[in-house]
Amino acid sequence: MVASATNFLTGVIIARNCSKEEFGLYMLGFSIVLFVLDLQTSLISSPYMVYSPRFTGRRHAAYMGSSMIQQLLLALLVLIALTAGIAMTARGLGPDGLRPVLIGLSVAICSIMFREFIRRISFAALEMTTAFVVDCTVALVQLGLLLLFAFYGLLTAQFAFYGIGVACTLSFLGWLYCRRNAYLFQKNILWTDCRKNLSFGKWIFASSLLWALSMSLYPWLLAFFHGTASTGVWAACWGVIAIANPLLLGIQNFLGPKIVESFTHDGQEGLYRFVQRVSLLYAAVIMPLAIILFIIGGQLVALFYGEKYEGNGPVISILAVYLLVAAASFTLSRALLTLERVRTYFMANIVPLIVMLTFGIYLIKKLGVAGVALGLLTGMTTTAVMMSVIFIGIMRTDCRAGIKNG
Repeated sequence: MVASATNFLTGVIIARNCSKEEFGLYMLGFSIVLFVLDLQTSLISSPYMVYSPRFTGRRHAAYMGSSMIQQLLLALLVLIALTAGIAMTARGLGPDGLRPVLIGLSVAICSIMFREFIRRISFAALEMTTAFVVDCTVALVQLGLLLLFAFYGLLTAQFAFYGIGVACTLSFLGWLYCRRNAYLFQKNILWTDCRKNLSFGKWIFASSLLWALSMSLYPWLLAFFHGTASTGVWAACWGVIAIANPLLLGIQNFLGPKIVESFTHDGQEGLYRFVQRVSLLYAAVIMPLAIILFIIGGQLVALFYGEKYEGNGPVISILAVYLLVAAASFTLSRALLTLERVRTYFMANIVPLIVMLTFGIYLIKKLGVAGVALGLLTGMTTTAVMMSVIFIGIMRTDCRAGIKNG
C-alpha cells in the first residue's frame, strides 16, 4: 500500500503542478523505469525467488551476495544505455523536452533498481516488515522532496526523478548497513550462481523483454501520434487504475512465494489445487474495486488530477476490465515459472507484442488514449487464455504420465 500510494501521489503532485506535456514526459521516463525493472526481475529477482529457499546459512548469504553483484552489473549496463539515449536526444531525436528527463533518470536509475531489488528479495523471504520499512522511508523522503520542489516552483519531470533517486539511495544504504550480516561475497561461487540464474533467467528475460516492450511502447507510440499532452492524459488514467495497486501488488507479492512453496512441499498436484483456489479468490477480491472504477473512474480522474483531465471515463472502464484479467493471469504465469517451463512462458509472451505491433498501433492512431487501453486489454486477455490452456495441458499430461508409470 505504501509503495503504490507513493507512486500515485507522485503522479498527482506532478500533474497538478505541471502541464500535461511535462506530466507526459514524466510518464515516458517512468515507462523506462518499468521496462528496466521488468528485465531486472526476470534476470535476478525471479531466479532468486525460486532458488533462495533451497539454500541455508552461509550458502544462502553467498547466493544473496552473488545476486547483488549481478544487480550492480545490470545497473551499470542500464546507465550506459541511458547515456547513449541522452546523446541521441542531443541530436534532436525523440519528443521535445525528453533530454532533461533522461538526464534526471540517469542520475536516479541505479538507486531505483537497487531499491526494487531489496523489495523483491524481502518478498522472496516473506520478510514483509523489511519491505515495509524500505517503502516508508522512500515515501517520506520522495514525497517530501517533490512537495518542496513544487513549493519553490522547481518541480519538473527531471527534478521529480532527482527526488526519487535521493529517496531510493537513502533506503538502499540503510538496508546495506542494517542487513550487513545477511550477505557474503565469495568469488569461488560467483560464476556458479551467475550461470544458475542465467540458465533459469534467460528465457524469463526474453519473455520479460517481449512483455515489457509490448507494455512500455504504448506511451511512446501515443506521444508519436498525438503528442506528449496525450501521454499526460494516459498517465492520469493509469494513475487512477493504480488505486488498485496496493491490493493487486500486495497480494501478488505474497502469492508469488506461496506458489513456489506449494510446489516445494506438495508437488504438482498441490500446485494445481493451490493455483485453482487462489486464482478464484484473487479475482473475487479485485472484483468490487474493479466495479467501482468501471462506474466512477472518470470522475476520479478529474478529482485527483484536475479538471483538465475530465472526459476519460470510457478509458478507465476499459482499464477496470484489464485489472480483472491481469489478476487472473498472474497466478498462471507464476505457476509456469515454478514448474521451470520458461520456454513455454516465453512463447505465451510473444502474443502481447504481436497485438501491440498490429492491432495496438492501429487502435492508438485512431482512438488515442482509449486505443492504448484497448490494446493493453486485448494483449492481456489473449495471453491469459494461452497460459491457462498451457498450464492445464501440462497438468493433464504429467498426470497421465504419472498414472502410466504407476
